[in-house]
Amino acid sequence: MYLFIEVVILIVTLTFEPSEWAYACIVGGIAGAVGVVIYFVRPWGLIVGVLFGLLGIAFAMDGLGDNLSSPDSFLDFAYRPVFGLAAAIFVLGGSAVGLVQHFRGRTSTSGPVNATRAVKGVLALVAILSILSAVLTVAGVNGVSAADKQGATTITAHVTRFETDTLTAAANGTTKFVFKNDDPIIHTFTIDALNIDVKVGPRSEKVFELKSPKPGTYDFYCRISGHTEQMNGTLTVP
Repeated sequence: MYLFIEVVILIVTLTFEPSEWAYACIVGGIAGAVGVVIYFVRPWGLIVGVLFGLLGIAFAMDGLGDNLSSPDSFLDFAYRPVFGLAAAIFVLGGSAVGLVQHFRGRTSTSGPVNATRAVKGVLALVAILSILSAVLTVAGVNGVSAADKQGATTITAHVTRFETDTLTAAANGTTKFVFKNDDPIIHTFTIDALNIDVKVGPRSEKVFELKSPKPGTYDFYCRISGHTEQMNGTLTVP
């Protein structure tokens, strides 16, 4: 299942962000190596499977709230909480059961009928949720009209970075911004001190306004887990 996930990720990456192809290949290579170890190296490969399953669950749980609330972003919703979590649980459970079977001297590779049906049911649910997320992602792509962009400052997120790390806004009156997301994943433009938190889906844009903020310097960032370190900057109100 991990290999299937990485094939999907590679296809999506090559479609939306070809420059990031190495990421999918590296992760896919790691998943493939772990799969080979689990299958051919007994029983120690099963211990690797247990450890890799635990790491997979931790990875899937990172940013779980934002990912689950974003079914219109395939790589956020399907990758971690759907594909990733299901695969990690399967690897962890299968490896743990395999270890128990090994130490009990049982070598059968077939499980109980009810367990097999449950696995098939989970796989079907994963497939349905993934297809729905893919449809919602395509349908949810939206832009901002030229009229709405008039007079606005554009903030662009690309390759998990803001293209500018310095912005200005007027202390008196309204400053209009367009937040443009060029990535195939969700991003936010967040300023805690001004209660601004604009979330934009893949390949989409959104207009927001800042009305007469107090003069000063404010930090902005993307609050999505793993993005903040390289997506941040300052907004100055003179």
